[in-house]
Amino acid sequence: MIWLAILSVIAAFALRALRGWTGEPTARLVRGLSNAAWACAVLALALSVLRVVPAGHVGVPVVFGRVQERGLREGLSLVNPFAVVHPMTVRTETYTMSSVHDEGAVKGDDSILCLSADGLMMPLDVTVAYRVHGPDVPWLYRNIGPDYVEKVVRPAGRTAVREATAGFTAQESYSSRREQLAQRMNELLTARLQDLLGQHDDFGHRRGFLIEQVMIRNVQLPAKVKDAIEEKLSAEQQALRMRFVLERERQEAERKRIEARGIADFQHIVSAGISEQLLAWKGIEATEQLARSDNAKVVVIGNPKNGLPLILPTGRD
Repeated sequence: MIWLAILSVIAAFALRALRGWTGEPTARLVRGLSNAAWACAVLALALSVLRVVPAGHVGVPVVFGRVQERGLREGLSLVNPFAVVHPMTVRTETYTMSSVHDEGAVKGDDSILCLSADGLMMPLDVTVAYRVHGPDVPWLYRNIGPDYVEKVVRPAGRTAVREATAGFTAQESYSSRREQLAQRMNELLTARLQDLLGQHDDFGHRRGFLIEQVMIRNVQLPAKVKDAIEEKLSAEQQALRMRFVLERERQEAERKRIEARGIADFQHIVSAGISEQLLAWKGIEATEQLARSDNAKVVVIGNPKNGLPLILPTGRD
């Protein structure tokens, strides 16, 4: 746009000089063209110093091949009219390496072939979620370039995945410690990127990228190994279930044992409190109550066991 402004100014001056060599009718036409050239120059100059950076991006101004240290924030900004602004996204991006043909960034089988701690080769499908650190965008553009994904993210990601998988067995990677494996990949990828970017950073304070998450999409195992792992996991679940059943039965037996002990203690306490004198006294009370009733009764004198009369009701009113 600045070159259009320069050409418009040159044209305006040329038309002004040409106006003196023409007659009056032509001079008026030349004067109108000169004014139009000046207006075009002013408009082109105004547009050349204004830049609009899209949302979620940082503009990198480059003036005659020199990258400016300060990036442009999203929105409208004033810049050097000779600057070329390259927008770079700072949104969260994902890079997928998958064996599915149309799923990854690279067509075809792009899974990562890894060696587990128990010596088993297994392809992994992995997705890396990352974003560029906003303040480091101009520095990253100058030292790495706009194709930083292929230069840095992809090789560092594949290396970190292989290093992390080497510390886990196939079963752990497939089932029991899958989340820990992904976390280890995240840590190694962050360290690997810092090492790569540190070669261009003299002061060691550039972050460059922020790794948000490493996601394991699929662990591909041979059918026999996969079946063996699933059978082992099933057996472990059955063992845990049996352990639970046994623990529940043990607790039930303990409950019954405590209940029986309580009944025995109750019977012991009750039997200890019953004496011959108490039974005789209760017999006297019962005899008195029966003797005072209006019902007909038969009295047997001389009960040999305790000396009390034995009064039998006849059952008639």
